[in-house]
Amino acid sequence: MTPYAVLAAVLAALCASPALAAPSPATDGKALFAAKGCQACHGEAGAKPIAGSPVIAGQNAIYLARQMTEIADGTRTSAPVKVMKPIIEKTTPDERKALAEWLSTQKPADPQTGDKAKAEQGAELFDENGCIGCHGADGLKPLADYPFLAAQRKDYLMIQIKAIRDEIRSTRRTRMMTANVRKFSDAQVEQVAEFLSQTKRK
Repeated sequence: MTPYAVLAAVLAALCASPALAAPSPATDGKALFAAKGCQACHGEAGAKPIAGSPVIAGQNAIYLARQMTEIADGTRTSAPVKVMKPIIEKTTPDERKALAEWLSTQKPADPQTGDKAKAEQGAELFDENGCIGCHGADGLKPLADYPFLAAQRKDYLMIQIKAIRDEIRSTRRTRMMTANVRKFSDAQVEQVAEFLSQTKRK
């Protein structure tokens, strides 16, 4: 066998090795998503969650990684993340990063249908109360480590806005938002959630 044939055989063997054929489990976000059972609540690729759970497909990777870390270390404890803690606390920082990066590349959910009149009122509230400062116009252009809000589930948005308003969800960043939503009535919370959930991700 010629030296070139030997080299070719070695390269072929290396390429066929399972260690090189697939990403390491710690860096394979798609495999981790399946292995951890995330689809049970968040749906396929994070885009079709069950009631009360968020759409995480196409979400900001830095934000997702931070939320997973806050859930894992107990910083964020308000509903509905309590059921997630036993799962996510067993992941490593590298695994959470891989999950976040993979999810950020997935196709976001389509906007929901709903009450257009309430959505129009919600759009005014969103602008008037400074939400655009961190989340961008129509919830479409957030700051680097803030979430996209457009096309998020209405029920999840309502749960979270109320939790922040009532200081149930109270982390350093959410406390910055409390002042903006403190005076919202439940009806106004619903209007903002209608607006955001009906807004299409671009």
